[in-house]
Formats: sequence, C-alpha cells, structure tokens
Amino acid sequence: MKKKKKSTIMKLVMGSSIGMVTMALVIIVPCLMLLDFFGANITDNYVENNMDYAEQYKSTLNKALKNGYGYVPLNRILYFYLENNQLSFYDIYVDNIDKDTNKMITISEVCELQKYKNYDVCRDLDSSDQIDVEQNKPFTSPIDFSKATVTSFFMEERIVFGESDIHTAWDLGTSNQTPVYATCDGTVTQVSFTQSENVTNTSAGGGNQIKIKCEIDDEITYTVLYAHLYPDSAKVKEGDQVKAGDELAGVGTTGYSTGPHLHYQVQFGGSNIDGMSLIDFSDKTSSYKPSINNELDHDQYLNLNVNNKYKP
Repeated sequence: MKKKKKSTIMKLVMGSSIGMVTMALVIIVPCLMLLDFFGANITDNYVENNMDYAEQYKSTLNKALKNGYGYVPLNRILYFYLENNQLSFYDIYVDNIDKDTNKMITISEVCELQKYKNYDVCRDLDSSDQIDVEQNKPFTSPIDFSKATVTSFFMEERIVFGESDIHTAWDLGTSNQTPVYATCDGTVTQVSFTQSENVTNTSAGGGNQIKIKCEIDDEITYTVLYAHLYPDSAKVKEGDQVKAGDELAGVGTTGYSTGPHLHYQVQFGGSNIDGMSLIDFSDKTSSYKPSINNELDHDQYLNLNVNNKYKP
C-alpha cells in the first residue's frame, strides 16, 4: 500500500544541531563547508519525529552492521518506505549499499534498480533532497561493531530516566572495558577521568571522557568525543598524537549512563553532526586517503554540510 507522495510526506528543513536540541527546534542555519579538492565530505540527513521508527531502524541497523554492511541513515530508508510501507527496512538498507566499496550509493543509482525505478520519489530526482554524490569517509570505527549494539542513533527521540531527550550522538552498547579506538589521526585535546567507580552517576554528565581533534585538511577539522569510559582505562594523555585505530580507553558506564556503552559524538564547527556517516566501513584499519578519481566539478566542492531534517 502506498502512502502520500514525497512532496506531501517529507518537508526539508536545513539546519544544524548546536548543543542540546529540543523537540520544538525549527531553526534554519545553513552551515557551509569548503571541501578539499578531492571530493565531498557530506554528513547525512536526519529525521525529525522519528520515535515511531526508532526501534525498527535500530534492529535493522544492528543486523546490517553485524553482517558487515556499511552505514545507511534512517532518512534514506524512509525515502522509499514512506512510499511503500510493505517494503522491508532491511531490504531497503541492503539495496542502498555498494557491494564493492561498502558505502551508501547515490540516490540516482538506487533509483535505477528495477524495484524502485517507477516510484514517485525516483521520477523527479532534480528535486530530491537525498545525497547524489559519493562521499569520502575520513574515519575508521571507534569500536568493534561485531561486539557492540547501537542503542541510540544520532538525533533519536527517546526517553532516558523518564525524561524526553533528543540524542546528539551515538550510543554503542557493549561490555565493560571493551576497547575504544581513535577514529582518525589527530591530537588528544582532553582526558577527563573524574569518576573512580564504574557506576551510574546522573549528576556527572558524560562521566570519564576523551576528546580528539581530527584535522582532515587545512579547512576541515572534526572534534570527536568519547564518553562514559571505564575508570583508569585511559591509554593516552592530553597533547598526545594518535593514529586511526589506536586504542584510547575502555567502555564503561560512568556519568549519566543507563549501562555500559560508548557515547560517540562528532562535531564540526561547534555543531553536532552524524559521526557514523563519516566512518569508512570498507576497511576498518586504513587511514583516509582522498581519491582524485571523482567526477565532481570544482563548484561542487563548496558543500552544503547541513543536517537536513525530514518530518515524516
């Protein structure tokens, strides 16, 4: 059964989340980012009012990650699901992954598939708000995803300790002291281990934390925060230079935490962005090497790096 056409079911609002975001947030803040000469670093869109889809999406995402697939955001799943809700979340997910590179493929490539080519959302791609350029992936994985479960995704609407919340990061549940890794070559800018016991403390915020500054090139710098870390597990200190894949600490449940998990948060220009969209799932050990074999013209290197919000 088909639902309303895309023009009536999805409203695009350009914006970026800064600090704590409330459910009433409707701010239009274009965040322009000058790209390096080698391609586009674009963070994927996110979905407002996503509570009805959260559990189904997390189940699909965890199955896909454990099966070795790369990352597909919820907005891409809903792009097709909202036209035909008889489709499987998981089938849509797999259809949107390139089998060779393990990256999410462009919307125009997906719409060439027989399954989708006659969908209304594929007939007018000029007005599509989906990503239609291949994205560079400058990060490696912050944790072994075969040992972790996504318990909260970027911008998920949820209830924590009885209070409504919109999560501006990723929560990756796993056992205590599971290794946490640097996602990039960078500089350790903060090592704050204030909690000596591995217990929940709702007044201690992120608990034990490590922060890294990742300079991708002269124009692009990301900040990566790892929180709720296990006491006395830090293997780095402030000022250290780290390489992608270096072990930083262990997973814990310190601070405002409901159980052992890694809080993985990425910022660009002070705004929270989808850190999962930057991970290269094709090779979890290799550092980012930009490719010059792309077809983007120079004007496209000025990227509208925004967290677009769909309202299903």
